Amino acid sequence: MKTALKTTAVAALASIMAITGMIPAQAQVIRPVAPIAATTDATTVQYRDRYERRFDRRVDRRIDRRIDRYERARYYNGHRGYRDRRAGYRYHNGYWYPLAAFAAGAIIGGAIAQPRPAPVAPRAAGLNPRHYDWCNARYRSYDSRSNTFQPYNGPRQQCYSPYY
Repeated sequence: MKTALKTTAVAALASIMAITGMIPAQAQVIRPVAPIAATTDATTVQYRDRYERRFDRRVDRRIDRRIDRYERARYYNGHRGYRDRRAGYRYHNGYWYPLAAFAAGAIIGGAIAQPRPAPVAPRAAGLNPRHYDWCNARYRSYDSRSNTFQPYNGPRQQCYSPYY
């Protein structure tokens, strides 16, 4: 039952693919759009300001003034913080913050923009430079700091060259 259903589905898909390959592709016809007549009639609409309410508007102003007075007494310029510079707090009226930010940005930006020096392969002191070149050419896993290489079997071994 399953094989008959599969073969029927495969045959249907194959015939659809074959027919679509023979029929030429056609684009849809674009119909011209009728121009919309522009109207210049202005309609008068009632406008209501958002501050027009049915209750006394002065109540909000009184509350706002009380809150402003409370904020002014409690916070400097409405901000939490201190008047003088303290660690971890902003200093709003002084000049140290912008200068410090500019200086920090200049130092960090200069450090990032500086090109890195070319890496130099470290060499252990006391051995002939030809020894390092010979071991490096002979063993792909040669480490010049420890003068060892990693063989395919076993632990790291020390390199002995004719220049050792």
